[in-house]
Amino acid sequence: MAPLNGQRKYDAILVAGEGKSSYKVHRQNKAFLTINGKCLIHYIVNALQKVESVKDIYIVGQKEKLDQVFLSERIDMESPKRIHIIEQRSNLYENVWHTFLQSLKDEYGEVPNTDTHRDRAVLIVPCDAPLITPREVEHFISTADMENYDHVLGMVSREKLKHFYPQEKKQGIKMAYLHIKEDSFRVNNLHLVKPLRIENREYIQKMYQYRYQRNFKNLVLLGLSLFGKDEIRHYKHYIGLQLCLFFASLKLDFLVDYFRKLNPKTELEKIISTIMKTRFMALEVPYPGAALDIDNAKDYEAMKIRFDDWWEYLQEYKESPPIPNNYNEVPPTASTENVARPSHTH
Repeated sequence: MAPLNGQRKYDAILVAGEGKSSYKVHRQNKAFLTINGKCLIHYIVNALQKVESVKDIYIVGQKEKLDQVFLSERIDMESPKRIHIIEQRSNLYENVWHTFLQSLKDEYGEVPNTDTHRDRAVLIVPCDAPLITPREVEHFISTADMENYDHVLGMVSREKLKHFYPQEKKQGIKMAYLHIKEDSFRVNNLHLVKPLRIENREYIQKMYQYRYQRNFKNLVLLGLSLFGKDEIRHYKHYIGLQLCLFFASLKLDFLVDYFRKLNPKTELEKIISTIMKTRFMALEVPYPGAALDIDNAKDYEAMKIRFDDWWEYLQEYKESPPIPNNYNEVPPTASTENVARPSHTH
């Protein structure tokens, strides 16, 4: 299946850095947690190596430690895809932005004029989802409409993830969902993005910094930092999402179903497009692997115990979905009509 854009292959950026806002498990960078004797990052690199639509792989993190891991686990840095290890910066935004610029370097090691790369997209992949499969990455890339959007984020419906819940006498992973009008989804942290087409790139760091939103202070700070005091109309949707999360934690499904009506997918996509000053869409992906990230020590213990069973289940996963038609739900002109195009000087 050919991608819905002219760019056939994409460099992948695997985010494995750590900083003040990064969340550790057992006081350790999640990329270096081990399952069956291999670091999580090993499984993810192995999957990306098998994706036809991925060109080079860039890994940003603690370079010295990453070099040691790749040497000890005998990962080939040149084949089947070239792997580049980039020293981390101070936060997630700087890590992604700096690594993207590194990917633009020519054969002389120089970064060319970025004007010529404003429509260049990269795939951003998390470091803590060891069950990610080549098939789901290929599907995500091939169905992301990068002709009409600048940032596509993957998400998976709740129904696809029930197999991984705690079951009788078996451990599993409890998950939080984004409850919107159409369904309940979990973000799978796969991003296909044109960094030079996102004007408010620095907002990514704000969202990452306040992502664990069980803390009321974080909820308020995130809302203020994204919307400011003037964009009152956006707060209705933001509060609706948070109320759904709260009532879901109390198992009050009838209240979740009531408040989810405030948030149709298309409206949320428009809001994010406006905030980020770009063209954003969320793409439903039928494969669950990338959404099974390790958020805490309990998830890690469950993943270690169930890994082989879940791995086998995903290898035999027979989902053969039609090409989704929802990439045109938000007319690109509607979401960006009053959105300034990003400047390459950011």
